[in-house]
Amino acid sequence: MVRIRAAQPGDRRAVRELCARIWSDDYVPRAFDAWVGDRKGRFWVATLDRRVIGIAKLTLSRDREAWLHALRVDPRYRRRGVATALLQHRLERARRLGARVARLDTAEDNVAVHRLMRRFGFHRIARVSHYSAQASPGERPRLATRAELAAIWKILRERRAMLYEAHFVRSLVRDDVAQAVREGRCYVIGPRGGVSAAAVVRPVRDREHGSRLTAEALAGTPAALRRLLRGLRAEARAQRLARAGIAAPAPQWPIARDAGYRRRWPETMFVFERRLSGRSGIQP
Repeated sequence: MVRIRAAQPGDRRAVRELCARIWSDDYVPRAFDAWVGDRKGRFWVATLDRRVIGIAKLTLSRDREAWLHALRVDPRYRRRGVATALLQHRLERARRLGARVARLDTAEDNVAVHRLMRRFGFHRIARVSHYSAQASPGERPRLATRAELAAIWKILRERRAMLYEAHFVRSLVRDDVAQAVREGRCYVIGPRGGVSAAAVVRPVRDREHGSRLTAEALAGTPAALRRLLRGLRAEARAQRLARAGIAAPAPQWPIARDAGYRRRWPETMFVFERRLSGRSGIQP
């Protein structure tokens, strides 16, 4: 019988070996320590006769949103309901902890997960690809001021911008924008009092993927977005970062290409969402 329990430090080797059977360079083993230490959402393992045959992570944001990620099932134990059990377990925990919405992403060609999402009442809300461009000389965008916070928030809210953090997607809230402005991580296009595009960014330096200026959220008119994306390449160069990057929803793909960005990976991701209520179980 398949059982689900919270991952423990002693599961490290089993998790690493499971991931290696699926992908040669999975990020999950690198996140293992931090995830085992998350006592709220928790990192979960599915076991059969004490053997780890599946894993999955639940992450909860402060805004009562649940992100369901890192679902992996050992290829030798697929088609036994392991993925379904891990999904249902996390949904029930998220609901008990007060989450009002659950989301996840999966590859566009992962038909099995798409079917699972439909069974559980999820619907697709976005189609996303990761684009990047080499840092280059050019006109840098200007930093936003606190006086422009309302105008920036209006642009991002009206276009329903999401915040794309590392391995996590959630709704952007006004506090995110306010914090980015305070920390000098919010760039805009347009004169003072006339903002037409805005981006919340984060500089990243790591050995795995190199240095980059990542746009975690951005929105604006097409022409202004094009200027902003080009400007972020110049800003990356000024900060001595190798490139600029963005997790771009489908409507922004042509704009990103016009600004010199190209897909960093060939795969496209679907983002699925389900509103949570007091009831559990598979949808009819």
